[in-house]
This record gives sequence, C-alpha cells and structure tokens, in this order.
Amino acid sequence: MKVLPFKIPKPEHDALVYQEDIGELFYDKLHQHEEIQVSFIIEGEGKLIVGDTVNYYKPNDVIIIGSYLPHIFKSDASIPKKSEMLSLFFTKKSFGKNFFELEETKMLQPFFNRATHGFKAISEKEKMADLFLELRSAEKFDQFLILLKLLKIGSLC
Repeated sequence: MKVLPFKIPKPEHDALVYQEDIGELFYDKLHQHEEIQVSFIIEGEGKLIVGDTVNYYKPNDVIIIGSYLPHIFKSDASIPKKSEMLSLFFTKKSFGKNFFELEETKMLQPFFNRATHGFKAISEKEKMADLFLELRSAEKFDQFLILLKLLKIGSLC
C-alpha cells in the first residue's frame, strides 16, 4: 500500500492546528505528514494502522502519531454512528527551533520518544479527554496551553 504525503492545512502564522473531524468515516487513505498528531476519539471505531502495527480505536481513545509516521484510521462502516475526532497538529519546531530543548520543556522528552512509533494513552485518559473538550471553545493561546498540558500528561503515562 502506497503512503500518501499529506499537508495539514494551516494559516501561515499559526504554529498549532486544531481540527475537528466529523463525518461517517475518517480519512481513509494511508498517509503521513510532518506534524505530530494528538487526537481524541469522541465517536466511531475501527482499525488503526500506524507504521507497521495494527490496533483498534474506539470512543475515548487518545492517540499520538509521530512526525512522518504512516497511518490510517479505517472506520468500521458496519457501525451506524458518525465518526468524530478532535486533533492537535504541530511540529517539534512549531514554537521555535529549540523550544522543546529548553530546560523548562525537557521533561516532555518521553512524549516525543514514544510519539516516534505512535502510542495510545493508557492512564489519565479522563483528564486528557477533559482537556480535549476544552479545545472546542478555547482561543489560540489557550489551545497552546492545553497542548502543553496534554504533552506533560503524555510524558508521564
């Protein structure tokens, strides 16, 4: 299966992209993008292929996909529910070349190490879900703060 390069649409001066995907199915092509993807599944379930692993996703899953990691959310079309996912997209350089190397952000390194291969958050999912739901009404600066909180939780779980 060929991996399609994908460009996350983002305004020129935005470092962080918040996206809501709502529909019958999620994007169903194997693709990759430069941005790290941090997603919360609200509704929908199906097969999740990330790199060379096959898993499943369902409501309340928090999924992290690293930069240029091929992936696909193959929605289960036999389930008559809509699919809904909230996502944040960013690169390690979105906030400055060395932002995540600062002493204040070094504790987030476990998140980035694990994101290289992709992972599902296991612990603290409820706390992460609450943060994702705050994104719906958050202004840009608050989205940035929520991302940092999600990265911190993702580094510890």
